[in-house]
Amino acid sequence: MNSKSIGNGPVHRTSLKVLIVVILTTGIFFRFTNLDRKVYSFDESITSLRISGYTWTEMVQQDFQGKTISVEELQRKYQHTNPEKSWLDTVKGLATEEPQLPPLYFILARFWAQLFGPQPATVRSLSAWISLLVFPSIYWLCWELFRSTSAGWMAVTITAVGPFHVLYAQEARPYMMFAVLILLSNAILLRAIALQKSPATFKSTSKLTKAVWFIYAIVLTLGLYCSLLFFLVIFAHGIYVIFTEKWRFSKTLIAYLLASAVAITFFAPWIWVLINNSPKIEATVGLPRLSLSWISSLKPLILITCRIFIDTHWAGGIIKLGSSGIATDLIRLVVASILLLAIAHSIYLLCRSTPKRIWLFILTAIGITVIALIAVGGVADRYLVPYILEIQLAIAYLFTVKILVATNSRKKQLWQLSLIAIISSEIISCAVSSQSQLWWNKYPSSTKYNPVVASIVNQAKKPLVISHGGNNLTGKILSFSYLLKPEVQLLLAVKPEQIKIPDGFSDVFLYRATEALQFELEKVQKYKIIPIYKPGDVWLWRVEK
Repeated sequence: MNSKSIGNGPVHRTSLKVLIVVILTTGIFFRFTNLDRKVYSFDESITSLRISGYTWTEMVQQDFQGKTISVEELQRKYQHTNPEKSWLDTVKGLATEEPQLPPLYFILARFWAQLFGPQPATVRSLSAWISLLVFPSIYWLCWELFRSTSAGWMAVTITAVGPFHVLYAQEARPYMMFAVLILLSNAILLRAIALQKSPATFKSTSKLTKAVWFIYAIVLTLGLYCSLLFFLVIFAHGIYVIFTEKWRFSKTLIAYLLASAVAITFFAPWIWVLINNSPKIEATVGLPRLSLSWISSLKPLILITCRIFIDTHWAGGIIKLGSSGIATDLIRLVVASILLLAIAHSIYLLCRSTPKRIWLFILTAIGITVIALIAVGGVADRYLVPYILEIQLAIAYLFTVKILVATNSRKKQLWQLSLIAIISSEIISCAVSSQSQLWWNKYPSSTKYNPVVASIVNQAKKPLVISHGGNNLTGKILSFSYLLKPEVQLLLAVKPEQIKIPDGFSDVFLYRATEALQFELEKVQKYKIIPIYKPGDVWLWRVEK
């Protein structure tokens, strides 16, 4: 079956157009609803710290020295834009403390916060607006791949209410920008290759081809300055071009190599930053290391694959993976099996019914991403964006073919019901997560119990919250501060002996106290500390004389 056979379908029907508009509108609604209600996670608070221009080190040196500071003052200084800091300070902070994060998104986020405000909902809205560019980008990519408007609208419909897209559209992080640049680079590469192979009978065609390759180089550069994982995208493109050109040193391969070289050259300053600050990367996140634990990576990969269409996770989801019981396990197994079979069938259909240039493009992106991330033990939703997008393209092609080309009415109805089930599960997933303050993408290990802990602190008449630690504490305390009343006072210190509790507070709390701090207050300063919230580890203590 040739992909051209799906070029014309029933998308012209008014009822279907209305349905697509409704689903698209629903997806947009989910992206912008309750932006201010979700817990501001560890990483998001670090995004705002970068926006402020301050660094972890400066924050620790200035306000982790055993003196009190109000929540309002802490946020004003380290979560808002400051006139004494510029966007260059944002870049310097990333270069010195988080060089694994290129600066493009954070620079845009700083200007966005300057224009519209530093509140969580406002900062997150940048990602939400960027995520809307996924729709035209994936439609264009489908056209370049399949030459089918029907497949394009199918892909738009599936991604519009996809749980992954909606959740990360509400994150103050660069993941949606990464997704858009991947889709654009894919579409532009295919357009450039098509132009390169077209008869060069007119000068205008040659000029247009060069212009498209130049735009491709620009998008690659932006992609690299958005995420280091864009190197995987460039590598996958290279493998694709080499195989489609049959290992010949053709004009297309030369153009790709030149565009990639230009992008990497423009990215060279940040490569220099990475090389010079590799010890900092090792200290904060660790450098990638070859891992042979393929089997251990298989389970998270399966969970992530299923979550593309139905949100399931132990920390939140419409099928909670932490739930016990035979019925729950059976439901999980059935749902996962159906989804994995559908994905496998979509890839099989691609390979059987489309030209090599189509199925090779999708399989290359899937294979390179999965192999690379499994090899370094980096299987996580936010890193698998290229893989997720290509899976969605394969599924969009599957449903387009099965619904538009099927001659058996009963089979066609079955596939229509299957599509309805997929879209419904996506919408239900988004509806449930939209009403939740905390979800799996909010780093539950750092934030899971913060809402309850904050409610206890906020009930006190004049509370003081004490905590101790280094750079790792900055993100935790900044995230926690968004749930506290502005007038709550904080006493933060790098060393336990810096803690001297002042008088005048109705209640004194320890937030996630270290053993060293407990020893200092209980054994050295002779205070009595009482655990008052213990969901496992103690998250909150009360200090009494």
